[in-house]
Amino acid sequence: MKKTIIYISLCTIILFLFSPCSTAFTRVVDLVFDGMSVDPEKITETLETIKKNKLKNETIKNPAKLKPDKLFTIYAMQADPLNVKVEIDTSGNSVRTKKDIQLPISNEEFLNKIAEAIMIWESVDIAKVKFAPLKFASGQVDTNDGKNIVTFRAIEDKDFGGSIVTIVNFAKTDTVTFMNQLIMVKPGTILDADIVIDPANNPCIAIETTEGTLKSGGDDSSPTIEGGIDPNIPAKDLEACAGKIIGGDLTDLAVGGIGDLLGLTGSAITSSATSHVSKIMTRYELTDDDKIGLANIYPDTEKVKVLGTLKGRVTLNKRPVRGAHIVIEDTTTGEPVASAVSDLIGRFTIIAIPPNTYNIYAEPLDGPIRKKGLPLNFFGFTADLNFTTNLYPTPVVISEGKTTRIKIQVNELSASAFNINYQTNVLREVNVNESGGSALLPIKISPGQTLTNLQFWGDNISTVFGTLSVSGPGITVSNVMNASIMISPNVVCEDCDDTPETMCNRSPLCPATQELTDEPDQVNGITADITCASDVTPGPRNIIFTGDQLDATSPSFGLRDQITGGLFVIE
Repeated sequence: MKKTIIYISLCTIILFLFSPCSTAFTRVVDLVFDGMSVDPEKITETLETIKKNKLKNETIKNPAKLKPDKLFTIYAMQADPLNVKVEIDTSGNSVRTKKDIQLPISNEEFLNKIAEAIMIWESVDIAKVKFAPLKFASGQVDTNDGKNIVTFRAIEDKDFGGSIVTIVNFAKTDTVTFMNQLIMVKPGTILDADIVIDPANNPCIAIETTEGTLKSGGDDSSPTIEGGIDPNIPAKDLEACAGKIIGGDLTDLAVGGIGDLLGLTGSAITSSATSHVSKIMTRYELTDDDKIGLANIYPDTEKVKVLGTLKGRVTLNKRPVRGAHIVIEDTTTGEPVASAVSDLIGRFTIIAIPPNTYNIYAEPLDGPIRKKGLPLNFFGFTADLNFTTNLYPTPVVISEGKTTRIKIQVNELSASAFNINYQTNVLREVNVNESGGSALLPIKISPGQTLTNLQFWGDNISTVFGTLSVSGPGITVSNVMNASIMISPNVVCEDCDDTPETMCNRSPLCPATQELTDEPDQVNGITADITCASDVTPGPRNIIFTGDQLDATSPSFGLRDQITGGLFVIE
């Protein structure tokens, strides 16, 4: 019997009161061969099998005995996007432990904020998505019952440390067993999706609800309505959560969950309202990347036909690059307006692009995926990372109702190439790897403001090697200096007395009576000041570091790396 596939989108936030990660342009993808998902680690082996089967099939006369020789790419999407049904289960709202630090959120407020998140997605005018009226219901999390449940109910026997998890059940063949029935569906059809807030009933989660206008870059001053940290919580319970408090705004959490339910998954654009990295953003509106992402799954054909399409391929030494992050950047504003990730054979397609002139570049997916695959994206393959960021040689014109085709050729990664990261919170490298990039946040700046001593780190990020800049007009980078940047939380000092046999490890980082037992992990990087002109339009920008020195010890001359949408000019 053919099976379905379960996709779990888990946002694990390990920093104090960060807003959640959620979803954006990158679509939920699965690779299927012979009715089964392909293990990402066995792609090469699978492709070899397909090659052999094609040769064998040339000699087989009986069609029933033909061997499987095709690899299918499946994209998840709702079968009826104009009548998406969601039920609100509030039976778990009051199931809290005595040690929970969070104030309660009422059933009515819970419903209101889920409705607000749905409204945010429904308001995308270039896409056609409509939800059925919300209703209260009660039910366990079950991805085989045909109900899309949003709940506070904890998941039994699941070790989820984050503040939200979405479990999506979608078909990977055209015949599946669902709700104890054999049904015919289009592969990729989402059969069921359940969104669980606080899936582990974690006492250190403090979710809140807010009110106010949705703004570009968010509004951190928005008043809290319900939830948040209980001011009357016993000190010992609050201390027990020290360094482990997680949470965020319920609307923002729900925006991510609803995005998963619609077939989207984590974006590689940092400033996207729905990004795979953690953000301190509250009441933020969707960015162009989010809107175009939704339109690529559920386009409003009448509105999309006057927009443009970009198709292309990313190659390295004439071979396809899979998992390359392709970004379209507005040449006037510097905003990253759309993105895609190349497929198994290096291809990508983006529709619903406003007619304009754009810079287009391909870059390796940033962050800990260099060591851990793609922990916050669901691909049926692992990404290629052994190439450098390459800007397409000339600006590309996207025309109304036309398809523009390009080929982006990238260069092989040299030993001294770099991967720039913006350092916002100190974490050990192992924490960054395990969290999927929680240390990476968009830098928020207001028109007329100057931010000082911003820290960036990465291999070969230095003033000797290259130049730091920001895309678009009105942003000035100054006072760039080399620095040694700490990435561990704190030094560890312990009481110590010198003896004739052992001397204490004295350090100015510790009190005179203690010794240093754990030094901060440090990496090379730079510090810089960034100034925003008073007349700059709000929106995301790209932070760019370009290698501009050529010598024997720095063969990476001309290389370019970017934090896509790493700077956000707020209203």
